[in-house]
Amino acid sequence: MRAILLVAACAALISEPAVAQTKVDEAPAFEASPLIRPGSYAIQGTATDGASYEGALDLEKTGPQTWRIVWSIAGDVTIGVGLSVGGRLVCGYQEDGQVGAGFYEPGAYGRLIGRWTHGAQGGVGSEILLRR
Repeated sequence: MRAILLVAACAALISEPAVAQTKVDEAPAFEASPLIRPGSYAIQGTATDGASYEGALDLEKTGPQTWRIVWSIAGDVTIGVGLSVGGRLVCGYQEDGQVGAGFYEPGAYGRLIGRWTHGAQGGVGSEILLRR
């Protein structure tokens, strides 16, 4: 009899989920980091081939967690979208028919530090954004 009760108790424990399940519509929202602010930024970047570049970035908040991002580099303008995830701003864009993705996170002295990749060839570039 003890064996049956022990097996039943173990089965009840095993069948309970170890972590409570959360429905998608109940998932907590990630608020934007207060260190990531809308506005204009100067870009200091390094391309995937190691070449340096400069430009400008405009960051516009479009919702509690969403952003419109406009990069202006060497006369080219690229428009993308961003999503606040924890302390980071994750972004995506399309340029010359290729998809790109990246992220920015707060750094020292009010800077935003970013990493990005673009197209099928891959590679990782970097950017430092300085608020204007």
